[in-house]
Amino acid sequence: MTNLLREIAKSSEEITFVLDGTEPDAQCTLGQVIGRTASRFPQRAAIVSTGFAPLTYGDLQRRLDDIRGQLRVGGFDCSARIGVLMPFGPEAVLAIVAVACCSIAVPLDPRLSPVEVDLRFGMLHLNALLVPQGSDTEARQAAERRGIAIIEAVPAYGGQLGLDVPVRAADRAAIDAEPAPHSPAFILQTSGTTAQPKLIPFSHSNMLAASARLQAWFGLTHQDRCLSVSPPFYSHGLKVTVFTPLLTGGSIAVPANNAIVALDEWLDCLSPTWYSAGPALHAAMLDKVSSLADVRVAHTLRFIVSGGAPLLPDVRDGLQRVLGVPVLEHYGSSEAAQIAANLPPPGPNRPGTCGQPPPGTLAIAGEDGRFLTAGERGEIWIRGPTVFSGYLDAPELNQAAFVGGWFRTGDIGSLDEDGFLSLHGRLGELINRGG
Repeated sequence: MTNLLREIAKSSEEITFVLDGTEPDAQCTLGQVIGRTASRFPQRAAIVSTGFAPLTYGDLQRRLDDIRGQLRVGGFDCSARIGVLMPFGPEAVLAIVAVACCSIAVPLDPRLSPVEVDLRFGMLHLNALLVPQGSDTEARQAAERRGIAIIEAVPAYGGQLGLDVPVRAADRAAIDAEPAPHSPAFILQTSGTTAQPKLIPFSHSNMLAASARLQAWFGLTHQDRCLSVSPPFYSHGLKVTVFTPLLTGGSIAVPANNAIVALDEWLDCLSPTWYSAGPALHAAMLDKVSSLADVRVAHTLRFIVSGGAPLLPDVRDGLQRVLGVPVLEHYGSSEAAQIAANLPPPGPNRPGTCGQPPPGTLAIAGEDGRFLTAGERGEIWIRGPTVFSGYLDAPELNQAAFVGGWFRTGDIGSLDEDGFLSLHGRLGELINRGG
């Protein structure tokens, strides 16, 4: 552990789990870590949104316990795969978190076409599908045709964020066992134009390692609040902007409308200290904030994170100039969460690169599998506690994707003399949409 990480861990007793670079307590689950914060700091805000009163960690724990209990009565145990098909918003965030803490959450993008959704139903082997109360979509009808149990999420009333998930009592209630730390907390799906989706199980241990890594990189504490504007149905939105804040004892700010950059809500009402998104949203943000006077003193941001595609220097420099906070580019994948990042000052930061990976977790390999030296371009191989165990139901794909404990990302990159990573494209033609 570096001196910086030692100081962070020593100076804040309220950090949810001890930092050691990348390895949190491997015996914990997501629910146990959130529950630890809830028991120690029940009045601390966990999820805030302009449409609801702030949901405290104590309230969140009660919501998680209620949903867990209802699912168990319905016969859904910790290995049950439960799809969550809800519009982006605080209810969807709560539903995905609740299911992932007690069973296996399968977030589904409501923007997918009926054909795409039906394809996923055929691959995912869902035990149930969670949908908004009263919904009558083609996706629900497709699930019913396949015999997938439908669970309607009933929203709480009185200005409170909450969900009731009444299920028909099973002949025999499920055993209320805690998931195993290395079992999947959620299953993600890739999306491309040249191949059917690949199913990515991400375990509790993977997610805890990923959040510990982000906590170490960005110095996250309970005082940080993430503006969650990336869809939670895909890797970045779920891992970086939903679970990482909750697992580090911070809070999530979910806007009522993420389709437009509403500065009065996003930066004023919700008061985030950071947000992470792709270049398109950063460009829209710059366009909005550039016309405001005294915007530097009107916001609470301390840093911004960018990933998914190269960020134009003009956008990066413009946001840093107008908002007065660092814009940090990073690199991640659905199979491994965040892999490399530039850090806030005084940490290492080289604009135009993806930052540095943790030692021993990334290599650049040539076509013959030989590891290349600084400046040489090749395929990015990764390993470590954030890397998933393999695609579901795809033995041949896994055989090709893993080599000697390394996962082949399919991305082309290079490392400079100081270990900063640059991306140069993809080996194949697969296009990731939305994630």
